[in-house]
Amino acid sequence: MPGSVQLLVVSPDAPLGQVIHDYATSLGHGVFLAAGLAEARRVITRVRVDLICLDSLLPPADVERFCSVVVSPDGARPFVVFIAPSSMKLVPSALPACFRPDRYGVVTKPLDIDELEREMARLLAADRPREAALLHAGSIALDGSTRQLLFASGGALTLTPTEYRLLRYLMERPGEFVSPDELLEKAWGYPKDTGGAEVVRAHISNVRRKLRSAGQDPQLLRNIPYQGYAISVETRNGGRGGRAGHSK
Repeated sequence: MPGSVQLLVVSPDAPLGQVIHDYATSLGHGVFLAAGLAEARRVITRVRVDLICLDSLLPPADVERFCSVVVSPDGARPFVVFIAPSSMKLVPSALPACFRPDRYGVVTKPLDIDELEREMARLLAADRPREAALLHAGSIALDGSTRQLLFASGGALTLTPTEYRLLRYLMERPGEFVSPDELLEKAWGYPKDTGGAEVVRAHISNVRRKLRSAGQDPQLLRNIPYQGYAISVETRNGGRGGRAGHSK
């Protein structure tokens, strides 16, 4: 398996989770265990996760919703491996609707740890060059391969998956103000006109707190009431600016 990765195992089967934990940690990987999807969501908001192992014992409808929110549609990590009965491989319709061979894998029960390692290695090796490319906006850059925010002055911030998607959406529109509604729909994947602006405010506050702790200007993330949020970029005369747009 390439490099050291962060692995999240989501399973109500504690012995199964422990087997994967012991094996992966013996190889130097970081492993987090969650008994259910709600707990898994809490883990993902706190730490970077490269790959998620999902047990087929979890409710299928909940797994679909979980994957639609957590797995980035733009190709950024995390990848997902389903741990499932052999029938899931034999009957394509048994696979979750969200399944994509380039982003998801399947290993069968009873768990063969060598099969799991091969499937994880296949997915992690599939990272595309475009994911590793840096997205620049002013004096900062976003690294899709490590999910870090890089500063021209040096240093970096490790972002949660949600923070990464939020900043990526804003950095693709440098200086433009994007409404909370649009961020919820495009960065979070919420259906149109659902979710609350307080969700966006909370994550903006978290990123600003990280910026402040790193000695960076928290106002790299600007906001204007009733217009939304923007990445502040340096203008040609050395100041910082933003232009209104995408407001709702």
